[in-house]
Amino acid sequence: MLSSLPSLLSSLPLLPNVSDPRSIFLDSAASVRLIGFSAARRNLNLAASAHAALLKSGLHSHLFVANSLLDAYSKCGHLDRALDLFDRMPRRDVVSWTTIISALCLNGSPADAIGVFVDMLSEETAPPPNEFTAAAVLRACGMLTDEKMGRMFHGHLVASGFAYDVFVSNSLIDMYAKAGSIVDAERLVGGLSSRDVVSWSTIISGCVLHGMFDNALVLFVEMLEEGIVPNIVTMLSVIQACSLLGRPSLFTAVHTCLIKWELHHSIPVAKSLAIMYAKNGFFYEGVKVFNQLFSPNENECFDPDLIAALIHGCTQTGSLDHGKAIHGRVFKMGFLNCTIVENSVIDLYAKHGQIESAHSIFQRMGERDIVSWNTMISCLLKNDHADESLDYLSQLHAASGSELMPDFVTIISSIQACSMMSSMENGQILHGLVIKSGFNSDVFVCNALIDMYGKSGWVNSANQIFQEMDVRDLGSWNSIISIYGIHGKGASALQVFKNLRLAQTHKPNAVTFVNIISACGHSGLPLEGFECFKVMQRDYEIEPTIEHYAAVVDLFGRCGKLIEAEKFIEEMPIKPGPSIWGSLLGACVIHRNVEMAKRAAAELSVMEPDSNVWRVALSNVYASAGLWDEAAKVRAEMKREGSRKEPGWSYVVLRGMEKFKFIVGDTRHPETDRIYQVWRSIMEHITDGFVETL
Repeated sequence: MLSSLPSLLSSLPLLPNVSDPRSIFLDSAASVRLIGFSAARRNLNLAASAHAALLKSGLHSHLFVANSLLDAYSKCGHLDRALDLFDRMPRRDVVSWTTIISALCLNGSPADAIGVFVDMLSEETAPPPNEFTAAAVLRACGMLTDEKMGRMFHGHLVASGFAYDVFVSNSLIDMYAKAGSIVDAERLVGGLSSRDVVSWSTIISGCVLHGMFDNALVLFVEMLEEGIVPNIVTMLSVIQACSLLGRPSLFTAVHTCLIKWELHHSIPVAKSLAIMYAKNGFFYEGVKVFNQLFSPNENECFDPDLIAALIHGCTQTGSLDHGKAIHGRVFKMGFLNCTIVENSVIDLYAKHGQIESAHSIFQRMGERDIVSWNTMISCLLKNDHADESLDYLSQLHAASGSELMPDFVTIISSIQACSMMSSMENGQILHGLVIKSGFNSDVFVCNALIDMYGKSGWVNSANQIFQEMDVRDLGSWNSIISIYGIHGKGASALQVFKNLRLAQTHKPNAVTFVNIISACGHSGLPLEGFECFKVMQRDYEIEPTIEHYAAVVDLFGRCGKLIEAEKFIEEMPIKPGPSIWGSLLGACVIHRNVEMAKRAAAELSVMEPDSNVWRVALSNVYASAGLWDEAAKVRAEMKREGSRKEPGWSYVVLRGMEKFKFIVGDTRHPETDRIYQVWRSIMEHITDGFVETL
């Protein structure tokens, strides 16, 4: 190690001019400066080299030199070397104990730090703690969020006379704030005779940490009223509070204050400002701050959270071109190999339907976390590639091992994929994984399972999950009501709705009433459904939306009460939209009411002149009434305008492995000839059987 010292020492300031660098270790003060330099630079090699030379010179036995080495090793992240050195020290003063307690906190071992403090109190030869020891122990309590232990130590500090020291008081405020006892932290701040910027910043930061954003801003105002000028730490917390509150009126005010106090030039502050703007939909303001920050030094300004926030802002505002520009800029700088940034780029392309681009980035990623997989699975799911999203789940399961496991987002997305495909074999496998992984206690996962089983026709399984849920949210109740409605079990839906009202744990919302009215419509219960519509307004003061009115029109229409449905439309307090007239037209198809269908179609022709849906429905009404000429005219008009109905897709899964997706007349399958041969054989058998019956 000593051979590397000359080159290391050549850059050091404030060292004596010596011909032999080894002679520096005859001077304990110079040795301390050297060790301090290594600690400041986090240079482990230099610290270890210095330690080796000190061992040879004998200066390592000097207490203040050993303390400097303790500090250097802890700051270089080598806690094991620091602990070994501490154990070997023949003498330890309060600095030694405090340094090792701080080192344990710094390296993420707060429980061990408290253990060392207990040893310090119990060891007869150990010195009494000072205010810096107290601050280190309080930091450990805060890291553990152990309020009980913090209170015990607070009592010890009062008995020892340290509680009134400003430095210790600020540490106490920090401990209570981090432990979540904001009331106690505020009480301490209020009791200080001289509150400084550290006191205020600490309590404001604690409020933000525990989601008390309004409280943080109130304290910030009180701080300003006392004439205390905030520093960078204060403003980072305030910016975060404003960002998470999502109140645009605060953004400009905070930005103006930063300019006034000349803090906007700080790189951490500017980054936080850009993130605040980008995450709240103010993409252009975020980019403006980013560009001002970027110009002086591109490398210093790269921050994964900042870049990810800007790309997320592009996703929110639909600015694909801007997102591509940022993507290109990051790629050019060589910073793309960053998981959080790559995840944001995948999400950007996914939300804009560019699956190939998202897939390409995903495949090139050097390291993927669970967010990477979730983003890709969600991308495929939202772009109607549910089968491929399940393939990705299989790949994740194969590649994960014990390090990367599906989380509840993965599970929910995969259950939704099974629901879209009505793939119950995969759905049941997922259900088993949910139970095995312990996700069956998650409300959102259970709601997704209810939806999957219900949409696939397994109503009893959906109801069983609902009944076995320890905790239900309103979404659980709404889902099971909807499932019963879809399958024409109106009486069961009404019973669940009644149980919801009796339980009084959740108040029915607008979605609940859309579901229950629709359930009554599917089950031929017009009186019960209309009563629910009146209950919504009378008992819960929920103003009906267009969805509720459409549900009532559908309710009357399905039950053949077309006159009542049309009268209801005429008496509506809001202008009927396409969904209203579409519901009435659909009912006319079922009940072959040509005249009313014409009136509904006339309204839809004005609202949706380019739509084919109402034209097809009108043609079907004519055909069902035997008016073939009129039906032909509608079809001819559609053909003349170049309109055609979008073909429907069929999906087949064999043995849970082979998957086939096809449309009418499809010839893309490699065994097309054999498929059509079998189909013709089946048709011949059907025809022969029909003839024999005659």
